[in-house]
Amino acid sequence: MEAKKEAEANMKEIKVDANFDPTQPAPGAGGMNAAAAGLGLGGATGAAANSQGAKPDGMPGPAKKEDVVFDITTDQIQEIIMESPVPVLLDVYADWCGPCKALAPALEQMAVKAGGMFRLVKLNSDNERSASQALEVKALPTVFGIRDGKIVNMFQGMPRDEEMMRNFMMGLMVPGTEFNPPVTAEQKKEFAVLSTKLTKVVGSASFPFSARERLQDRTVARLDELVQNTNMADAEEAAKTIRTLLSNVIRDPYETKFRKVNLANKVIAARVASQPSAVAILKSVGFGAEEGDGHILVIGKGKKAVNVAPLLVARDCIDKWIDKNRYEIAKAARLKRDELERARLAAEAELEDEYDSEEEEEEEQIDPDACTIRLRIDGKKKVHDLAMRADNTLSSLVDKLPGGVPAGEEVQITCTARRLIVKSSDTDVMNKTLRELKLMPSASVVVKIGSGSSGTSSSSLAERAKARQERKKGEHTMASVGIYSKDDNAKGELIDGGGGVWYEHDVTSDDEAEENQDPIAEDQHDEESGDEVELEESYDETD
Repeated sequence: MEAKKEAEANMKEIKVDANFDPTQPAPGAGGMNAAAAGLGLGGATGAAANSQGAKPDGMPGPAKKEDVVFDITTDQIQEIIMESPVPVLLDVYADWCGPCKALAPALEQMAVKAGGMFRLVKLNSDNERSASQALEVKALPTVFGIRDGKIVNMFQGMPRDEEMMRNFMMGLMVPGTEFNPPVTAEQKKEFAVLSTKLTKVVGSASFPFSARERLQDRTVARLDELVQNTNMADAEEAAKTIRTLLSNVIRDPYETKFRKVNLANKVIAARVASQPSAVAILKSVGFGAEEGDGHILVIGKGKKAVNVAPLLVARDCIDKWIDKNRYEIAKAARLKRDELERARLAAEAELEDEYDSEEEEEEEQIDPDACTIRLRIDGKKKVHDLAMRADNTLSSLVDKLPGGVPAGEEVQITCTARRLIVKSSDTDVMNKTLRELKLMPSASVVVKIGSGSSGTSSSSLAERAKARQERKKGEHTMASVGIYSKDDNAKGELIDGGGGVWYEHDVTSDDEAEENQDPIAEDQHDEESGDEVELEESYDETD
């Protein structure tokens, strides 16, 4: 208490004239707008009018204090502040605050003199802590300027002078007038957050506990009806759609576009409008049909802000219901996905059957006598496709060769797949048809023009294969490089410092080794073997 008294003693006290009107222009200021004139502002004329207790023609006179000054609790904020038709000056004070006591009379007289052009609302921070915390009050007094249910400006402590207070009130009361100093973008974001917090706290305070319980029971009952009327998967989709609609309004209770629900929308019509229980949930939180259009549901029509308390209760019920039935919801969703997948596969199978039947109807008749010869000239890479008939002879193929055949040159036709090698000099084979030579319905052939540089006829495939085998025979060697240990001559052991030996092994076939073996060397080997036998026998006799 002593610290509090000391702080109050150190506070700067400003004396405010009882006749001070913050909306009146400063002395000597030229011009006077309509709002200022209506408040009795401007020079000596305004002072004379005030002394007579009258206002200019068509403008309200002084109001009664009880009509413009309100000392409220949190549960009255929704009605007195949020739904106020005129701007509101919210004074957050405390009974022990000395500056609060000094500022209050001046603010009250301002409200009376304005004739109802704004309201003065007083809120005790000690008694209404929830609202004070939502507004993040850090000093007393704190004065908020509220227009259309939104906080637009604020100041803390006593005003510096009359000019500062006049600029604040003109920015609050006169449409289109900017505050001086102007409100920054960062301050606007801060005021928007404070407005949303205040709306939620006020809504909860103004929503009775009994009404909360009834709404909870009604919401859960409607969700259970959704399951009975449809299935768990469709009920879950409807519940999530309703939750999204409620969350949009809760997030910004001032935005009018979120307050309307178009039941004719494709998604909403399928998930919500087709279910009477889902529509009943929306109506239980305050949505009602718009006049002249039964497909539009509206909440908070004509109000500056919506009381979000019922919406918060309904959304919490939906969250708890989804969490409680999450196993059944997952099971139903899995079954629904399986059904959709089966339906998709069935539709694709039906479409494929129709496509196959159309292909069968449109299938062209295949000519059994058509034959395609893929021809390549020996020594060239280009392949030519020749359209032939089954009755065409092999000689007709020579006539269709690209570029023709020089006179006197022999032509050889080779078809590896049919094991066929035919020369143009073989008239019997050349006069056979493609069907007889089994070149139907297609075949790949290589055509060689000319007899070649050797002047001899080409051999058959078997002869050429035999020649390749003969060329593979003969002597060959293989160099085997390795490092051998000095101690045990074991291959593969690497000894640091070298000392190994490189060996070259001569590998020949067994037949060639026997043929090339020296007969004299064999005789010497036999004699040495005989000597060893004789030594062994003599050694045995000595024993």
